[in-house]
Amino acid sequence: MFQLIHHVEIEDKKGSFVEVPFVSDINIEKSIANLADTATVSFAIFNFNQHIFIKDLPDEGNQLYKLFKRGQKIRIFLGYNEELRLEFVGYIKDITTDETGAKLMCEDELFIFREKNIPNKTFTPANVKQIANYVCRLINPKIKVVCEYDMGYEKFTIIDATGFDVLSQLQQDTGANIFFKSVFSNAIGNTVQIDESNFRDQLSGYEYQISSNNSKFKESTLELHISMPYMKKNTEADCAFSFQHNIETGQLQYIDSKDNKVKVKVTSVSINGEIRTEEFGSTGGTEKEFKVNRLSKAEMKKRAKMEHFKLMQPHYTGTFDCWLIPYVEPNYSIIIDDEDFPEKDGVYNVDSVTTSFSEAGGRRTITPGIKLSVDEKSKTDKSKKENEK
Repeated sequence: MFQLIHHVEIEDKKGSFVEVPFVSDINIEKSIANLADTATVSFAIFNFNQHIFIKDLPDEGNQLYKLFKRGQKIRIFLGYNEELRLEFVGYIKDITTDETGAKLMCEDELFIFREKNIPNKTFTPANVKQIANYVCRLINPKIKVVCEYDMGYEKFTIIDATGFDVLSQLQQDTGANIFFKSVFSNAIGNTVQIDESNFRDQLSGYEYQISSNNSKFKESTLELHISMPYMKKNTEADCAFSFQHNIETGQLQYIDSKDNKVKVKVTSVSINGEIRTEEFGSTGGTEKEFKVNRLSKAEMKKRAKMEHFKLMQPHYTGTFDCWLIPYVEPNYSIIIDDEDFPEKDGVYNVDSVTTSFSEAGGRRTITPGIKLSVDEKSKTDKSKKENEK
């Protein structure tokens, strides 16, 4: 029998992490379509219509909701029995209160790019890495830009923008995956073992070890990653799902795009004010348009080809629900297996994951994307079973 457990903690004035009490609901949204991951934590601030007050903390004597401030670090753990998994690392972006309680609106570590305005500047010409380096030097000179997907601009202008605004524009123009990595966020998905007898003592007010996914990450490591979506060096699956075994509910429709006619248009305005369009694909079918900043013609064509490639791949539309195990996040490669329709079996990219916790239990809602490859191992196993019959 699995017992669902959770732990949410924020950084206090002294730099120690303290538990957020009376948590009732947690919702974590992660998607390749969004620049930043977000989380919402709901908790009680009243007891019999009276405010709950803080004790044994630097803010002692204050009402509970006053413990929370914009910009505080937050970590969210979820799990079963004696094993908690780090699900979210970020900052409090906003706090809302009403008669039902309080909510912490949180954003991942890209939040730090919101907190500083970038001086106005025009790049002529420029590329994505150059612009990202400029922004990162102003946010924190220790941030290293890891750019595996570069595009060239004829002109790029920053006017009255935060670092977050600039990164958002880069993502919109290029379709790139942009994410931040520190020693803390790099450990997302990893677990910490808890002894149930002193569960709270181990987590509240004490240091504990969460293993990192990569030994090269040190306390001082800060990286901004920019990568091409879907174009993976390998399609080895991170985990597997089956309609007959660990998919709880699903609303999925399989789309085989072989006969689709799709034309992709990428539109921009040149330095001279001329509207420019690059197209790729077939006429007589669906048209999809992307409006971008002043990318070069070659880069506009590259973007059109990339989007066309994505639209022409077999894929699922819709979502499916599962439990908190196995752990999944966007851009994972997952096997989806359907014993009733084996032609749909394969390795799929994950486009988004919504993780929820409440009295009703813990759940992940997964949106799969394009089919990356056929799952050869699954095909081999099925062939063996059929031969044994």
